[in-house]
Amino acid sequence: MNKRFLTGLILVTILASVTAAEVQVNGRTSGSQAHPAIAAGGANGAVIVWSSYFTAAGRSNDILARRLGPGGAFLGDEFPVNAGSEGNQTEPAVASARRGGFAVVWQGPGLDGEDIYVRRFDPNGTATTDDLLVNLNTPGRQLYPNIAMSDTGRFAVVWESRTTTEDGDQFLACAQLFDPNGSERGGEITVDDPTFDCRYPDVAMDGAGNFVVTWLRETGTDTIMARRFDPNGAPVTEPFAVSTQRITSITRPSIAMNALGYFAIAWDGDPNGAAEDDIHLRRCDPNGTPRGKQDIVNTNRTGAQQWPQVAINDANELVVVWEHLTADPELATEIFARRFHADGQPTGAALQLNTYTQDKQRYPDVAAAGNGVFVTAWESNGQDGSSNGIFADLQPPDANDAGN
Repeated sequence: MNKRFLTGLILVTILASVTAAEVQVNGRTSGSQAHPAIAAGGANGAVIVWSSYFTAAGRSNDILARRLGPGGAFLGDEFPVNAGSEGNQTEPAVASARRGGFAVVWQGPGLDGEDIYVRRFDPNGTATTDDLLVNLNTPGRQLYPNIAMSDTGRFAVVWESRTTTEDGDQFLACAQLFDPNGSERGGEITVDDPTFDCRYPDVAMDGAGNFVVTWLRETGTDTIMARRFDPNGAPVTEPFAVSTQRITSITRPSIAMNALGYFAIAWDGDPNGAAEDDIHLRRCDPNGTPRGKQDIVNTNRTGAQQWPQVAINDANELVVVWEHLTADPELATEIFARRFHADGQPTGAALQLNTYTQDKQRYPDVAAAGNGVFVTAWESNGQDGSSNGIFADLQPPDANDAGN
């Protein structure tokens, strides 16, 4: 279902046989492995995808994937996601159905700039489609895709569409629905009023195919927005504000939803414009009604906290992960996480996930299970002996929290 949800039993089985604090995901270490994304669900464990840099003529980045099995071991080696290999394939995202099939989206070379592509895979990691073009409108640049999937394998893709007009660049948040076999359902959906600049959309879907899109609306005082849609892509609400404090920096909001439709949105920002970003969280009922106030996730208020990702399980338990810039962000960044009970109260202080602390650990993604366990993936500079590598951490529910 939601790209960041996993049934508890499967992940507990994974965790039972894992002893290392961090697991290296990438087999190929030459070049840079960047921007991981993770999805989990069904009996086949988890899927981690990332962008891998190649230096061959006519080829730049490819999208790679690797499957983590229910016994805690990787199911085979990494494998390429994209069929076309020319140009730069980047910004991957992945979503899985409860039965284990999954789909990967990314941005790659297009007719007029970048376009958005998706490819479907069965539970064994075998491709069931070619690279499919997601966006129907091809002028301009199509960027930063995200994806969510229902229990049945129906999925939604969102992205940022950037076109140049006489008044400058215009940014739209767009969406497209697909059947489980990868067939498009209807046309492109413009998520918000095109008079606004809408950046960095994310999407989450419940078990029945209802979905919510979140994005950053740039209006001078930026706002985190959301909008609900039914399984056919018809809007159920008008766009509504999620954030209650002004944002003075660009942020990518993250959304997660469980099978019942409860969802949570996280973002980073500093209302005082002092580059001391905090991680903000808002929880909502299936109808979009906020459950409580806007909360600050991190307790350490020194240094910038950025790039949050959120996951939720069917018990409404939450986990948020993010990167923490130390006093000198040029030297190191760390990956932190914090869990929350179903009532919105934190289970304890934040937990530092990375034990390798040299250089920068960045761009985490997370999936949660039904009993408090979660799995996180991020990129780590120099840890695999080359440039950036992809590492994962599997946390049991009784992990000892360290303060942040």
